Amino acid sequence: MNEMDKPDRATLRRLAEALGVPVEQFFKNAMSTEATADGDECLRLWLSIRTAEGRARALKMLREIVEEKA
Repeated sequence: MNEMDKPDRATLRRLAEALGVPVEQFFKNAMSTEATADGDECLRLWLSIRTAEGRARALKMLREIVEEKA
């Protein structure tokens, strides 16, 4: 990755805040390939939701899953 490809700190901070994770999460090598692929799919799906209503429904379902401790 060259210098032009590296995200700046402000961008990483905004991404981390939006995802609800610490910035350090982006640099952890401990994530499995499966977990990384699942996270990539979640982001791809999120970005494909076209409406605010759709994103709100998706977030509501994710919050319900987290509350169930699944």
